[in-house]
Amino acid sequence: MLQPAPAPGRAAGGARGAGSPERGATASAAPFARDLALVVLAKAAVSALVLALGFRAVSDDDFARVVLAQAWAHAPRLDPTGTSWLPAPFWLNGALFCVLGRIVAPTLEVARAVAFALGLASVALVYVSARWITGDRRAALAGALLAGAFPWSACLGVATVPELPTAALSLFAVASLLTPPAGPAPPAGRALFGALALVIATLSRYEPWPVAVIFAAMALLAAARLGQGRAAQAKLALASLVALAGPAAWVAWNRVAHGDALHFLARVASYRNAVSPGGDGTLLRLFAYPAAMVREEPELFLSPVALALVAWRARRGAAPGEARPFPPLLRAARPYALPGAVAALQIAALSLALVRDGAPTHHPERATLLALLLLALAVGDLSARAFRGSPSGARRALGGALLVVLFLGVFFRPHLRREHFNPRTDEVAIGRAAAALTPPSAPVLVEVVDYGHLATLAALGRPESAHPDRSIDPRDPPVRSSFDDPAPLARRVADVGAAYLVGRVRPSVIDLAGPPLATRGAWGLWAAPAGRGAPPPATPESRASGPAEATP
Repeated sequence: MLQPAPAPGRAAGGARGAGSPERGATASAAPFARDLALVVLAKAAVSALVLALGFRAVSDDDFARVVLAQAWAHAPRLDPTGTSWLPAPFWLNGALFCVLGRIVAPTLEVARAVAFALGLASVALVYVSARWITGDRRAALAGALLAGAFPWSACLGVATVPELPTAALSLFAVASLLTPPAGPAPPAGRALFGALALVIATLSRYEPWPVAVIFAAMALLAAARLGQGRAAQAKLALASLVALAGPAAWVAWNRVAHGDALHFLARVASYRNAVSPGGDGTLLRLFAYPAAMVREEPELFLSPVALALVAWRARRGAAPGEARPFPPLLRAARPYALPGAVAALQIAALSLALVRDGAPTHHPERATLLALLLLALAVGDLSARAFRGSPSGARRALGGALLVVLFLGVFFRPHLRREHFNPRTDEVAIGRAAAALTPPSAPVLVEVVDYGHLATLAALGRPESAHPDRSIDPRDPPVRSSFDDPAPLARRVADVGAAYLVGRVRPSVIDLAGPPLATRGAWGLWAAPAGRGAPPPATPESRASGPAEATP
């Protein structure tokens, strides 16, 4: 945590012996820039590999977020969804769609390019955070390289969801309050940058909310203990308030817009209860997040065990008086203790929220990404130190142990994962075909089989003219698809004024609309029968539930 400012003449941030402060700053800036560029380039290579291997989306939420951002770009509003989803990701992506709209349409490809760029920005924040935590260039570089490459970080670095940027911002905020082992204490103004990072993070996802509370307490404690002037104390006190601005604003907005300050919690709980009425027992929920971390990233947890075993054997086999066979890794791990405690408290808060039905409904490991990033930083750092500081025999043993860990992870990972990724290839393909073959403002009626229709809407790129044929929100009464029978389909086409249809190729649609204009997999695109579709344009009241209604 923040400590009194160093006395005059004390070296600043690794510029020991560099001469004047200006020369020292210049000398340390060049390696920093090179390392940062290396980390970003490595992340770009990892992201490109993930895309080349076929990964496109974590879940249908990825497509829902793109559709909602496209809708915001068409008609901006303060609360983009009117649901429990926080607004900042839609503000950012929607604003970029507006700016880029003069050059390219707000397509799914543009959204994925934005996600790719945000992944690079996230790993840059992780590297800066690692430098602040450790104060060691090589430790930060090794840790950041691993933090950008472990599987969930790799996938979320290209997915159109905000988990990785949110976790990176949270890590950046926590690190802004820390003093590295060799000093010096960070300037008080750095905490303001950390607080601003938390404002963005807490308006993007809910899991940083406990981090914001902890950050505020740490900043106040630092202000009380700081042996500096009142200006520094004022900055820390201000940082503690700014860190809580995001949650406070969202709670206030829910009170004004919905009449209940905690409306978002009630909505999440109702959605979770509708999806899984019975749910898991209390004990299973309490340990759901730690279990998900180990299940999804076993290599990160097995690697410290392998390091400890190799170190123990090397020291046990060393002759009396022989040089130390292994570096003191426990001491090197100390800088991660405080941020690790923050991450542990965050997971404890999420576990309690899960018990009360106020947590994400799937892929719980995404919410633990702050802890996983910290663990990756520590594993990368300690592994690099072990290789640098050990004799050749210990290095060979360590390399073999880490290869065994990697093999076990690759072998067992498919058996451990509960939920799998879904690229929705056919739904995306038919959406692209509809975008290419229909006029820009033509109303399109889209069959809703499951939440895969969101992939079609995202690929279509104009949700304002797309009409899902029904709602499948589990909180709503079940409704049969109008595409099941020609007569209901004809009525639905007339109700929304649809000029085109997108649905599965089957007799009920062919009987009404004839042969499809295009097919992609099991899906097809049709022109609406003459006299049944086209204007008048549909009003919001006449439209079926859109993507926002499918969200918690």
